[in-house]
Amino acid sequence: MNQTIRGYTLTQWLGSGGMGEVYQGYHEVTRQTVAIKLLSRLEHAERFRNEANVQASLRHPHIALLHDFFVEGGLSCLVMEYIEGPTIEQFTRKNGPLTEEAAWKILGQVASALTYLHSHQIVHRDLKAGNIKFGGQGNAKLLDFGLARLANSPRQTRQGHLVGTAYSMAPEQFAGESTTASDCWALGVLFYEMLTGYTPFGGTTESEIGRLIQKADYLSPLKLKPTLSRTSERLIDKLLVVNPENRLTAQQVLDIIQNPAQLDSSNWTDPIRKIWGRLKF
Repeated sequence: MNQTIRGYTLTQWLGSGGMGEVYQGYHEVTRQTVAIKLLSRLEHAERFRNEANVQASLRHPHIALLHDFFVEGGLSCLVMEYIEGPTIEQFTRKNGPLTEEAAWKILGQVASALTYLHSHQIVHRDLKAGNIKFGGQGNAKLLDFGLARLANSPRQTRQGHLVGTAYSMAPEQFAGESTTASDCWALGVLFYEMLTGYTPFGGTTESEIGRLIQKADYLSPLKLKPTLSRTSERLIDKLLVVNPENRLTAQQVLDIIQNPAQLDSSNWTDPIRKIWGRLKF
């Protein structure tokens, strides 16, 4: 493979996503190794531009940097920071769940990235293990802003069309609503998956997954990994809450990481809220 686009030589195919193919590239002049996403489906051109517009302004240590966006020969190209290493999804499939210490570390890094996005009124809308890579020294980087949007911007998809990855979607997303709280639900799903190696909502069809999610009906992570701390279980419980108004924010997750004892004080309303969420549907 020696195809060259705008001075970048494509050296290796890295994978494909919903909108395009991703390659490792190298610029002969700057000697910079990058990741290049090439749009493969023309009907997604508007989303591809949206990804560039959203990501271009972002500067955060746990968000992949966008270097350039251009159209060459009718082909839309995103040039991004190249991050060596697997995604969290790839890692857990090969090696099993992370240690609790490692999971908390990555949780804090991703929560920090979400706090930054949400402070800029940006909702990621597709936070999942496959969109987070391990950088150097175990540092996580959030990728793929193809579905991201400003919190108050108009929908880019038609009514009734689901946006996101079903198993990590919040209950309100099945009704077409996405807010910063939806990202925090996905953060809870991510934490559960890092700790156990499984997703909390494992139905075989999208509708079955949706029914489980809308009741917050999931197996306690302690059943899958009995050595987990009660603190991790409580944190998941406070993120996977049906009512988005009662969910922890990304900033609150950061605060808890600084002082986990906040989760030790039992709240007698939590079990009632959980039971009510399951009975509503």
